[in-house]
Amino acid sequence: MIYDPTLGHESILCYADADFGGEADTSKSTSGIVVYALRTLVTWKSKKQGVVAQVTMQAEMIATEYGKVQIDWLHDLTSEIGIASNDITRRILKDGLNWVTTLNLGNFQSASRHLRLGYHLIHEAIAKGEVEIKHMVGTEMLADAPTKAVRGVKLGEFMEEI
Repeated sequence: MIYDPTLGHESILCYADADFGGEADTSKSTSGIVVYALRTLVTWKSKKQGVVAQVTMQAEMIATEYGKVQIDWLHDLTSEIGIASNDITRRILKDGLNWVTTLNLGNFQSASRHLRLGYHLIHEAIAKGEVEIKHMVGTEMLADAPTKAVRGVKLGEFMEEI
């Protein structure tokens, strides 16, 4: 699945994923994004997270925030130069069903301040209609390539899709 045809021409689509504690020396997770704007691959990136995630959901939240920053920037750019309208669709695809459900239903329960702040930032954008968070099956997650050790046939498939 290279591009979601239901989005139409004026859309920004971000595949965002994270490994959990994958860096051997520090146990830091890695965020990975693959971003399409107006049906064109614009960027892909892998970035070691700045903090050690204590749970998988935290690593996924950081990756989602990173993806949101990228699509917000692209939205502002395409709107400012007149390529796209202000009502352009912004969507982040995640393969973590629990995280997607938590964001969309608004039922996040955490005493941790930094987790709550990140969650509310994204949930508020969903509530305002600025971004959609959708679930996709893990086997189609294009952001796996920049976050995990993908080899052989699977790496070839990801490269072909990207």
